[in-house]
Parts: sequence; C-alpha cells; structure tokens
Amino acid sequence: MKQLAELAGLDVSTVSRALRGDNKRVAAATIARVQQLAEQTGFVADPNGANLRSGRTHLLGVVVSRLTDIVMGMVVTAIDEAARSRGYLSTVVATHDNTDTRTTAISTLLGRRVDGLILCDSQIGNEIPHQLANHAMPFVFAMRGCDDELSFAADDVYGGHLVAAHFLENGHRDIAVIPGPPQARTAVDRVQGFTTTVRAESGARLRIAPHGGFQVEDGFDAVTALLADRAAPPTAIFCTNDHTAIGASRALVNAGLKIGRDTAVAGYNDLPQSAYLETPLTSVRTDITRMGHAAAEQLIELIEKRTATSLIIKPKLIVRDSTSTPRR
Repeated sequence: MKQLAELAGLDVSTVSRALRGDNKRVAAATIARVQQLAEQTGFVADPNGANLRSGRTHLLGVVVSRLTDIVMGMVVTAIDEAARSRGYLSTVVATHDNTDTRTTAISTLLGRRVDGLILCDSQIGNEIPHQLANHAMPFVFAMRGCDDELSFAADDVYGGHLVAAHFLENGHRDIAVIPGPPQARTAVDRVQGFTTTVRAESGARLRIAPHGGFQVEDGFDAVTALLADRAAPPTAIFCTNDHTAIGASRALVNAGLKIGRDTAVAGYNDLPQSAYLETPLTSVRTDITRMGHAAAEQLIELIEKRTATSLIIKPKLIVRDSTSTPRR
C-alpha cells in the first residue's frame, strides 16, 4: 500500500480509504484513480492485515424475521448497497420471529466479530437482545423501530391513519381491520393509527379480526372468519401488509364480492406486484431503500465513533382501484 501511495502521490491513509471506496472522505476522482492504479499494479488488499490494524472486520450483521419476506429483502438489499459503498460487507440471518433462534443468531454474529448489528426483527417488549444490553457492540433498529434506541423506520401510526381517513372520506362506515402479529411493532402501530381515526368518526362501526400473521393465508383466514358470522360484510377492510390484503381479497371474491365495488381493500408496503393485481391494490408506501441506506450509513457512523441520528419516514397512500369508488 505504501508503494501504491508513492505511485499515486498520496498519503497511505488516503489510499486505504480510496481502496475501500470511502466516498465520504475521498473524492470520487481520487477513488477511481487509486483503484485503477491498484488494478494495473496487481495490488490485492489483505483483509486480515487491515482488520488487525484497525481492530475491525468491516462486517455488519443484519437480523431479519424472514428471508422470504419481500419487504425485508428490499431493506437488506439497501443495507448491503450502502455498506459496500463505505467499504463494509453485510451478513444476514433470519430468526422466524423465534426468541431462541434470535439468541443463537446474535451470539453467532458476535462470535464472528461483526462491527455492528442492524436489528429488523424486534418484538414488542423484547427489542434489545440480552447479549447487547451491556455490550459495547454498536447496533441500530430498522423497519421495526425502538423508542429508546437509534431507529430507521416508517411512521406507521400515520400510515394507518391515512388509510382510515381515505375510507371515511369515501363514505365507509362499516370498517374492518386485519391486525397482523401482535408482537410486531409495525402491525401494532398501523392498527393504532387506523383504529384511533375510525373511532373518532361518529357513526362508524369498527370490526377487528383476530390476530394473525403477515402471510397471504392469514388475510384469507381472517376474512373467512369475518364473513362466517352471517352479518353483512364490512364495506372496507384494512390489512396491515399487502400479503394479507391479497389473501383477504381472495376470500372476498370466493364469497361473491367484488373488490373495490362491494368491499374496499387496502394494504401496506406497496409491493411492486400490488399495482398489477386483477384489481390494483391501494397501499401505503414507504421509501424502503432510503430506510435501509440510512440504517447502514448511520451504523457505520457509530462504528467509526461519530454521531448518528435516527430517521422516521412519513409514508404516503397510493390509491388504486381496490378503494377508489366512493360508497353511496
């Protein structure tokens, strides 16, 4: 690296940062020139030597509930992009919302000497893993936030409010919500924002389905149960993510109801597929990429002993055919 610095006419520390792609402290043109020189001269960095010198592995641990969840996949992709731009790599583990699996996963990541952790799987009342309570390891929360720690999440209370206000403005007064898992703060906050707004409207009837999960079958089962009591079906249903909204829609169609005309359905997260369903789905959109980038960038700020700040993103409602017809 010293020889490479002499060739480039730069300090060794600047060359080191340029090779890591640290565009926070090195100009893009300098990074390109140093990396080109490195390729021309056959320079290969020794990560073990760098780790020994810095005391860091330049590895971030990311803990998610499920790898099969599209939204978690979007968050992880954004985290990895931001980490790589700062010279770090990420490694991902899934806990399946199981406390014992989470404990084992975090112990494994600590054993591999990650420089910091991004927790995307927190459960209400059990946000901070016991291994981190008195540990010097930097960590932040993403997707599912935590009031007392650095968090990168959506204002899900506001997101739930947006859906309720939209239903009420369209004339709906018999309204149901499919709440999702009770341990997930995202679900709880969305339901809180939604139910508070509906209950403030005089004459509105609110039905809350039993707690379930975030899967397609959870939405299907919840609506099937709502329709089984022989009462008139609700005219509008809010589901706390798009997967449950898809399942709920199928149950309504199976019962002979038309989405958007007989019963309005709204979801949350605005998955790419949601705009292309047979009846395009109204959904709440949050900038997931921005969330993941910020989580990684601010964690690295902590790791490198600088100040970091939380980010709570305001979502917006994307109205499509599943809710666009006013109730007469």
